[in-house]
Amino acid sequence: MNPPAICLIGNLNLDLIIRGVRELPSWGHEIAGTGHTTVTSGQAGYVGLGLAKLGVPVDVIANVGDDAEGRGILADLEGAGIGTAGVEVAPGTVTGITVGIVRPDGERAFVSHFASLADFDAALVERQWATAREAPVVCLVGLFSVPGLDPGAAARIFARARSEGRRTVLDTGWDPDGFRAQTVAGVRTALRHVEIFLPNLDEATALTGERDPLAAARALQADGPRVVVVKCGADGSVAVDGEQAATISATSVEVVDAVGAGDAFDAAFLFAHLSGWELRPALALSSAAAGIHVSRAGDRHASLPEAVAAAAPLGVALPPLPPQLAARGGGPRS
Repeated sequence: MNPPAICLIGNLNLDLIIRGVRELPSWGHEIAGTGHTTVTSGQAGYVGLGLAKLGVPVDVIANVGDDAEGRGILADLEGAGIGTAGVEVAPGTVTGITVGIVRPDGERAFVSHFASLADFDAALVERQWATAREAPVVCLVGLFSVPGLDPGAAARIFARARSEGRRTVLDTGWDPDGFRAQTVAGVRTALRHVEIFLPNLDEATALTGERDPLAAARALQADGPRVVVVKCGADGSVAVDGEQAATISATSVEVVDAVGAGDAFDAAFLFAHLSGWELRPALALSSAAAGIHVSRAGDRHASLPEAVAAAAPLGVALPPLPPQLAARGGGPRS
């Protein structure tokens, strides 16, 4: 079964990643890293490029600034075969940027300027909703990096998508304000309209108070989603789908940096789950794709053959791939 087309709604920005930073500087001081790169990112960027590399048709509802960086993001997405008709250019603005500071062990911290993302709101989604109508799956990512959207607006977007017969997916990302009580209540209300929820363990704990990933997944599942996947970084992942539960280890790799690892995991999980795979094989493919992502300094998004090969050490039998998928290495849609 081929995966269905996905409409991604979320944040696009640049990432400036500085690697090899042993400690954060104190005010007035400077610390040297050992390398850097600038890439098209935001959760919508990372998830979209990951999906496209796996051969999933993707369209994006988002915005960028009216500058060279915004035009570069659009060119990167279009070069990967991602539909950008739903991406607005915010006049007179600059494109958002996140500085990712990465330790030698791959752990990271972020500082962001949302910039053009301040103009991303529910009205933009409404203007571009025709893009969502073309896709059977609507996936909202990076909610807390889009200041003009809140959990209430997310709930309305998902309720509309569900009323139109679409499947719904959410990955909020981390809340820079620390998941205040009102925010937690809003997210958990929005989950009534979500089929697949993809938090990491810190996010799941902030929402539920549960540090055990399976307990957190079950608590979140009770709010509405059929499928909840809790990403635990180097400790693997835990997922529930109805009454089923599954766990998988992380793959063993030498980490370059973990920026975007969760988004790479999301892309592979959506490919596998929406293609009809069982829960544990879907987690194995996702773990492999995330492992590939964190182990590379460039060309970080895994192709399907690469992810399948990297999953082999996990000892999980994956479904046979149709020939057109087995040979697929990503790239523009035909």
